[in-house]
Amino acid sequence: MTIDLDATRPQIRSHPSRDGAQIVDPIQETQFALLTPEQPDISDCDTERFYFPADTAATIRTDTIETPYFVGVWIRDEEGDTVAEISDRESVNIQPGRYNVELATTQIKLQFAIEGGIAVTSTEDGVTLSLSETDRLHVGARSVHEQPAATVTTTEEPEDLMAALSTLGSALKTTSCERSFPSLRGHPPLVELGDELSIPEAIDSPDNGVAIEVPPVEEFIYPVVPLVYYLGATLQPGPSPRIVTEEWSYPLDGNDGFEPAVARTLKQILLLDCVTRTEGYYQVDLHERGEVKKRVDLDFAKVYERSLPEQLRTYLEIPYDSLADVVPKWKLTADVRPYAEYVSALPFLANELAIVRCPGAVPSDDEALEDLSEQVESFFRDNPQALRRSTKARSTNSSTSTTDTDIFRPEPADSIEQAYVGDGLPVGASKMTVDAYHRRLSFEPTTDPQIRVAVVCNDEEMTDENVVSEIYGTRDWVEFDISFQEQLTTTEMREVLKSDVDFLHYIGHVDDEGIRCTDGYLDTRHLSEVNVSAFLLNACDSYEQGRGLVDSGAMAGIATVTDIVNEAATSVGRTAAKLLNQGFSLAATVSIIKEYEQIGHHYLVVGDASSSIVENQSGTPNRINIEAGDSDNYEMTLFGYPNLSTPMGTMFLPQINGETTYCLNSGRMRTYSLTEPELLDFLHKQDVPVDLDGSLRWSMGLTEL
Repeated sequence: MTIDLDATRPQIRSHPSRDGAQIVDPIQETQFALLTPEQPDISDCDTERFYFPADTAATIRTDTIETPYFVGVWIRDEEGDTVAEISDRESVNIQPGRYNVELATTQIKLQFAIEGGIAVTSTEDGVTLSLSETDRLHVGARSVHEQPAATVTTTEEPEDLMAALSTLGSALKTTSCERSFPSLRGHPPLVELGDELSIPEAIDSPDNGVAIEVPPVEEFIYPVVPLVYYLGATLQPGPSPRIVTEEWSYPLDGNDGFEPAVARTLKQILLLDCVTRTEGYYQVDLHERGEVKKRVDLDFAKVYERSLPEQLRTYLEIPYDSLADVVPKWKLTADVRPYAEYVSALPFLANELAIVRCPGAVPSDDEALEDLSEQVESFFRDNPQALRRSTKARSTNSSTSTTDTDIFRPEPADSIEQAYVGDGLPVGASKMTVDAYHRRLSFEPTTDPQIRVAVVCNDEEMTDENVVSEIYGTRDWVEFDISFQEQLTTTEMREVLKSDVDFLHYIGHVDDEGIRCTDGYLDTRHLSEVNVSAFLLNACDSYEQGRGLVDSGAMAGIATVTDIVNEAATSVGRTAAKLLNQGFSLAATVSIIKEYEQIGHHYLVVGDASSSIVENQSGTPNRINIEAGDSDNYEMTLFGYPNLSTPMGTMFLPQINGETTYCLNSGRMRTYSLTEPELLDFLHKQDVPVDLDGSLRWSMGLTEL
């Protein structure tokens, strides 16, 4: 497929419904608004005006610009030195000069080039920039989407695999600790199997004096790949796993084995890079830096100036146990079957800094599903008519009817998300496919900024879930097109699946023969074309039909591995709609559903589990836990869910009055002690999931605690 590069770049144009400009990323289908007192003239300008790279640039004729909600603001001079950092409810006046203004946490990387004076006023509702001595604001936009620069071909020979995977670090835009910023990492080259090893000349791997040695077998090669990528290291055969430099080496093993040692090493290096980088471009108050300083004695300014091998040596001399409680909860653990055919998945897993494990033999179906079957039977025993399945007889056991695939339960992982690459159906983890990963890159850019959601209900008895059509689209500053249809025929259902829909929410029945329609069954496994990007098949035992949608063209979807109770499935459907509408990925959505919904463990993601419908207003989707504190205060803990737009290493600053301390965006971020008015003020700024007394609530619906 030939891609029109101009069509993939962000677009800066007049806002369709307000005075101002709308910036649209046609790849990510994200959008951001810049409001002005009246409709301004907008013209192209040079992308070289800006301190940081820009894909697209435009000049807006105005002396006042306002954001639709609060975002952090960085102001730098011509040399890149920080002049001001603006957080919630702050104001600042900057004397005339040449400045670069960067907006934080926007779904598209935005910066302004300004030649004049700047007065910045921030409130909880937005940020206003008033310009003096100029009426021109130059806007630079850059997509967070990354395309691999090349494709490497390798044979199945371990030495060739290692040589091919050694090229992943070529995507790093720096080998300094700033590579912990996701925007400075870049997507690794793709890797494909072929008849010979072929590395394009355009690939320029770092020469930083760091190598990783492992025995030349897949079980040792695959788990170190994300570490190889992040360090820009060379992967070499050796008798035992270790990091090697000219001056020192570090063993990648431990009392609990090789894979846990690799995971700890990656986690420790990323954490300490994030802390050390606060001596560089972003000299912020980072929560994790304060916590590390309590535990170890490091001069971060000196560490920042050292070479990569010297930095690593300093980091790895620190016992991991002394830092374990500061390390962010990891986003993803991926189990990859140790076969050459799955090597193509590794660049995508490296891109997300996943913890990679190579599992042994897959357990039997009965062993994997024993606990799950007991739960299902307890739901169904007294009220079999409550099942979300048709009365049509099935050829298999009602509680666990997916039998065409080996069903098993992977070893639990200490991460937010868990995925599996290989044959079989992993209960409790996302079923990832190499084709779905590649589909993430085979985008068709669109000039239509609307997010299209189709809700289909094919059973009159399930109309309670129809309310989801009112949930999707309840987001300010994001344009949606929501359609709701009932009682579709097979022809009508096929047309929905062929249409350019960003998300399909299906409510109804699925049987052995396919998705039930008014005139029969539509079997997705026999479809030649599916253009729906993502989906939820909220029906009994819908995995096979979900896999059919992914195999036929969908990016990813949520499906079930057992029969499900109608009332409980309705609750799951509503919760999923709310989470997806707030920018949670499919994997994060299922992670939360498993924690709070009665039948949450019956759901899994098939395909690219990192897919999401929209971006989160705060950048990183987050969940809140509230507990009673001392006196009249409440303890509010924030939990972050990294995604493709805000991966591991991203900083997060909650919009709490007077708060200026950033934290890393994954897992438990930080706990704040707030009065009830302060807490309610924060909760009402954005609708987020809230854990209150062990149940899942939504912040906008809380009027008292």
